[in-house]
Amino acid sequence: MQSPEGLGNTFGRSWELLSTNWIMIVPGLVIAIVAAVIIFFVAGASVVGGAGLGAAGAGGAGLGALAMGGLLAAMIGLVAVILTVAYTTGMAGAAWRSGRATLDDGAAAFRKDAGSILIAVVLLIVLAVVAGLLSVFTFGLALLAFVLFFMYTFASVIVGGHSGAEALGDSARIATRNFLTTLLLLVLLCVVSFLGAWIGGILSHIPLLGRIVAMVIQQIVAVYATLVIVGEYIKLSKPPAMVATPPSAGPPATY
Repeated sequence: MQSPEGLGNTFGRSWELLSTNWIMIVPGLVIAIVAAVIIFFVAGASVVGGAGLGAAGAGGAGLGALAMGGLLAAMIGLVAVILTVAYTTGMAGAAWRSGRATLDDGAAAFRKDAGSILIAVVLLIVLAVVAGLLSVFTFGLALLAFVLFFMYTFASVIVGGHSGAEALGDSARIATRNFLTTLLLLVLLCVVSFLGAWIGGILSHIPLLGRIVAMVIQQIVAVYATLVIVGEYIKLSKPPAMVATPPSAGPPATY
């Protein structure tokens, strides 16, 4: 099992990588903005269309239009999630390998692993629903177990090269083998997310730019969490992937 010092090194190195690769926050921001605009127009069109059909006496058709609009909005949101996960995880993997991440690293991950990520997302949604139902009888422990054991799923797909279904098993095995480390990782990421949300909530009240600043902070936290999870996956997976030294480091000494 990894020591707390090793986990601390992962958090510290992740911040170094983010500090030298701020471009990693760009894909998530762009995708979120584009998806929000599309969903806004889709929702508006479905509401107007549903209201128009209802006014014309076709109440059933109006409800159908609203339902189709909601389904289309959900599909757009799912595509946005897949794009964001592929881009950020692909760039995080490149950052850990070489110390540098480019937009092309994210695009390459999407081209190569989009299908596996989609399968993983669908399976995770199903498992999340089951865990949510079981949480009623387990006082939330089922949902906690779901997050804990499948934390490494997307890293397993994009960095580990597993299929969507295999990645869930791979993530569960790693989390089981390193239970205390993964639990501590989850707790620390929750703390980071809480602090980010708190700071973003305060800054969101700034006139005009508040919402934008809050969105940027939210994306910084998300990318940082991705870097941490990918870094831990690389460390804990067997066989371990190669982790790059910082770009400023010189070549290994020879004797």
